[in-house]
Amino acid sequence: MTQNRSNGHSRAGGPGAPANTSSSTEFVASAAAAAAEARTLLDTSGEGDAAQQGRDALRAALPVFMHTTTRRRPRPFSPVYHRVRGTGLTLLLVPVALLVSMIEAVRSAVEWLDRARGGELEQRFNRPAAMPAPAERSVADIVSSLKRFPFRPTRMSTHRAFYRDFGPEGLGIVLGNQQALIGLPHIYPSHFKPVLLMGADGERIAGMQAMHHTPGPALIICHGFLTSKHFDYIRQIACRAYFGWGFHVITMDLRSWGQTAWTSEAPSSVGWAEGRDVLEIATALKADGLVTSVGALGFSLGGSTVLNAAHAASLEDPEVLDGGVLALSAPTDMRAALEHISTRPHWRDPYALLYFIFHSALRSGLRARGIDNRMRSWAEVTERFTAPWYGVPVEEYHARASAVNFAGAITVPTLEIHAEDDFVVPPEHARNLRDAAVDNPNLDVWIVERGNHCAFGSVDKVWYHSVVRRWFEYWADEAP
Repeated sequence: MTQNRSNGHSRAGGPGAPANTSSSTEFVASAAAAAAEARTLLDTSGEGDAAQQGRDALRAALPVFMHTTTRRRPRPFSPVYHRVRGTGLTLLLVPVALLVSMIEAVRSAVEWLDRARGGELEQRFNRPAAMPAPAERSVADIVSSLKRFPFRPTRMSTHRAFYRDFGPEGLGIVLGNQQALIGLPHIYPSHFKPVLLMGADGERIAGMQAMHHTPGPALIICHGFLTSKHFDYIRQIACRAYFGWGFHVITMDLRSWGQTAWTSEAPSSVGWAEGRDVLEIATALKADGLVTSVGALGFSLGGSTVLNAAHAASLEDPEVLDGGVLALSAPTDMRAALEHISTRPHWRDPYALLYFIFHSALRSGLRARGIDNRMRSWAEVTERFTAPWYGVPVEEYHARASAVNFAGAITVPTLEIHAEDDFVVPPEHARNLRDAAVDNPNLDVWIVERGNHCAFGSVDKVWYHSVVRRWFEYWADEAP
């Protein structure tokens, strides 16, 4: 044990350190002196053996821990391990790379088809030859023409007619307040570009826009309650209007819904503030040299929005919406509409399943906005949150959005189409609107036998597309 301490490789010092050093200070001093002597030898020796001796002496003067290294013992199975790891990574990454390549190839093919399809439609908009001159156009004339279109509704139950179109969208309704999930199910073609539109009161409205390179009419499309511009019923009619009919198209998210819920703090006003948003967007479109006229199409809550837009345009400038307004399944008495969707139905009622979806969406939306989610109905949310946000009593809030209160003042050509079997917005809304507009030649109401709530495409797709197209072609202006 004593002999082991006296050799030059003890833990206390490096080689050459005194074996019986009693003080670390003495050892440090001797090591420093040896290092200085070695540096002197190195500086004066130049190259060759003398220089090497100096380097060796300098290394010997340093403590052991400053110039020794520990080498790992090679593992006997290391080559096998590396080969297996390389093979495993190859087996994992090659399929992933092939999948990514296939996805990119499909995307490239879709973009090529979009460009080819879009190129065929880059042409001037032409109104059908049978259309009357602008001075001879009237709501009564076009509605009588539309009613001659054959309507052959498919025989299906009320449940099936609605849930055939909107059943797959139920999850999207519940998750519609999750920003990362908006737009995932239904992606627009590359011709449609995301835009941030300026609405009333400086509110920023999220939209998708597709413009042709030639002059033609424009169409603004508004979605319904609890949905957004990315739902399939909106995307389908937008693509048809752009690719098939030759319209410039804008789809927009109403206040509180879709991406507008993240670009604007304004809550839904169930139509009257959103109507002014539509008017602002239409005014901006009219300033574009490629736009010859602007029309507006709305579904459900979007129908209430375009009816309010027609009223706002009638008070300010009817020429802003000279391309006509079409509302489908629109609520026209907001107090009654909110009470209806807030009342729990019997389990056999067609609205029963949708009621629970609406209720889940209500809780999700309140949670996403950081609002007290103990509110149990849409009527309660209106009374406690949205009406106070706009600074008006709840009675005025309902009255402003209800088209029955201003139906007689609309001067923009307007049509509202409703179905007798609508269980979300009962047909009484359409009848009340018709009674309120009985002396107004600029507003007509058409109630059909089948079609449920905005599900006209389910019962007769050909009729539905023909009616929408012909209505807007009738009011559209050609390029000069």
